[in-house]
Amino acid sequence: LAAGLGACSAYEYVTDKLSDPIILRCPDYLVLADAANLVRFKDGPGRDLIDVDFELEIIGVQLACISNIDRKTRVGTMDVDVTVSFRAQRGPANRSRKGRFQYFISIDDKNRKVLYREGFGIKIQFPGNKTRLVFRSKPVTLEIPITPKRASRSYRLFTGLILSRKEVEFNRKRQGKTGK
Repeated sequence: LAAGLGACSAYEYVTDKLSDPIILRCPDYLVLADAANLVRFKDGPGRDLIDVDFELEIIGVQLACISNIDRKTRVGTMDVDVTVSFRAQRGPANRSRKGRFQYFISIDDKNRKVLYREGFGIKIQFPGNKTRLVFRSKPVTLEIPITPKRASRSYRLFTGLILSRKEVEFNRKRQGKTGK
């Protein structure tokens, strides 16, 4: 009887090991330097410190990945949950205590072909006398295909703020970059 139970236990162990999921690392990610910060000014021509509505910065990106890969064919998908962390500061021109901005997430393959790109809008509110906030986006789940020739390392995830041409130029001047 003991030998029979031991054989069942060994069988369960082997089948459990064969059915364990294949775990792959998350794709690499980058925050675009020119799109990591935003200084939003009030409407009008003024661009001084007193004209700032709010400032925003991407301070982090978190990825959580789950692979769904067939053991025999090595084909499947990876679900990538992307959460972006932000820091915001209310400017002197912001009387409403509110702000709105957009950010994007995109995925490229190793040939730099954009496979996915989507923008997401966020509304912020500075409660009470708070002038600074740190907050996260809602997680966005992306599904990427996995094959023996296209593993998770074949992809790169990019994120950044969606900026106007003038906002990008302002960021470049502030960072000491010139050119287009």
